[in-house]
Amino acid sequence: MKLSHIYQNTKAAFSANQSKKKDSDKRFLVAASVVAAGAVALMPGLALAAPWDSAASNVLAIFTGGLARTIAIIAVIACGIAAVAGKLSWDWAIKIIIGLVLIFGATAVVDYIISAVR
Repeated sequence: MKLSHIYQNTKAAFSANQSKKKDSDKRFLVAASVVAAGAVALMPGLALAAPWDSAASNVLAIFTGGLARTIAIIAVIACGIAAVAGKLSWDWAIKIIIGLVLIFGATAVVDYIISAVR
């Protein structure tokens, strides 16, 4: 047997072993993920805690709170002044105002959609 032939056989066996190892690593990660998800689902304290509710409420308060409302009022005033002065097209001013209406009216829109579905 030639040395190059032995080298090629060894290289092929090593490659096959590496691909099997990668497959087994993937299977282990999937199995571990399923077990972890099952463990979390079986813990009632974690399942019912709803930690994301308070974080989402805080984000909503930031976007629709007092400071955001004050900044929006100033932005509408600035848009009106700029549009009247010809520095901003009325098209852009209307788009900005509609965007603010959607931001601050989003809760009413979502509540309306939810009530229509029920």
